[in-house]
Amino acid sequence: MSNEMLRNMYKGRPPPLPPHFGEDDDIEASESEDMISFPTTFQAPLPAVHPSKLVRSSVNSVSSRYAPLDWKGYFDEKRLVTVGDSESEADITFNVFESRGKPGSPLFVMHHGAGLGALSFALAAKEIKKIVGSDASILSFDCRGHGETTSGDENNLSLDRLAKDLQNIIHALYGELQPEVILVGHSMGGAVVSEAASRGMIPNLIGVAVLDIVEGVAIETLSNMNGWLERRPNLFRSLDKVIQWGVKSGTVRNVQSARVSCPPLVVPSKDSTPETPCYIWRTDLAASEQYWKEWFTGLTQKFLSAKAGKLLILAGTDRLDKDMTIAQMQGKFQLLVFPNSGHAVQEDEPERMARELVAFWKRNERLVLPPRPFLPNSSRLQKSS
Repeated sequence: MSNEMLRNMYKGRPPPLPPHFGEDDDIEASESEDMISFPTTFQAPLPAVHPSKLVRSSVNSVSSRYAPLDWKGYFDEKRLVTVGDSESEADITFNVFESRGKPGSPLFVMHHGAGLGALSFALAAKEIKKIVGSDASILSFDCRGHGETTSGDENNLSLDRLAKDLQNIIHALYGELQPEVILVGHSMGGAVVSEAASRGMIPNLIGVAVLDIVEGVAIETLSNMNGWLERRPNLFRSLDKVIQWGVKSGTVRNVQSARVSCPPLVVPSKDSTPETPCYIWRTDLAASEQYWKEWFTGLTQKFLSAKAGKLLILAGTDRLDKDMTIAQMQGKFQLLVFPNSGHAVQEDEPERMARELVAFWKRNERLVLPPRPFLPNSSRLQKSS
């Protein structure tokens, strides 16, 4: 059966409406259903929108609407953790966000997608904490070449390198006696957690959750990536404009999440001054082109071979390719669909994401049975009597 026939069978909703650029900027999160829904790992090509044309309302209203939000409302702690690697000459300093539970509690480890950052999980992390309290810990970090993480080998985004980085940061924070771990990876991060899980790199792994990425569809649409990179703005005059572009382009449909997750995606340019600020993208995605196909080749087999519970969350059933459709029919993993979200499912629907991840953990946590009580040998008792 062809991929096209499978997609037609599993269409779950009508095609999305095109984005409305240049209209009133007071867009509620619920109105974002009119934004484009992206079919794969990266955003689908969109018309170029210069940041200066995004605003037609007053500057004050835009600044208030798209003002950045601080990470402190979503995680308990932010710190820099330097990790040495015997296989690499350069150490790496990870920018880490944590909400720690009680000692020994299960650990959710979040890995973001290419060009994104740790705070793409900010709202979901806050919602998980609301549900579990101190019964679980949450770790989200900027991967190599992203956010505030720094390394002498910034452009090495090979799948092997990223998987080892994931292994190293967990080990650096939790040592040999690691708690039960649930890996959660969005987009490229889904490929990284699947790689680590399939290779048995994470001790005590009980679950792998992959968000809106499937091998066949991802590889098919990689050809669109360069076009999209050429069309997106190269600079912004304020962080508010970065956030506004994130929402208007449909990259993030949830305005609150965009206010947290979008500012770390840019850095001041060399020409930036306090009087005339100028921001450029932190991550040079074009420089990672040599790794794009590698990220997703073999993803299906790696995900399915993980010796842990498996969860796939998609923004639409049209994301499923043939192999994953067959595997899902055979019950090899759990599938959930978030039809009201775009590609950034954890940002667009953080409350539901949190509920589903906690339920996934509960279904796969290891039962610790109490020791069997000592029972005297009944035959000996009978003889003695």
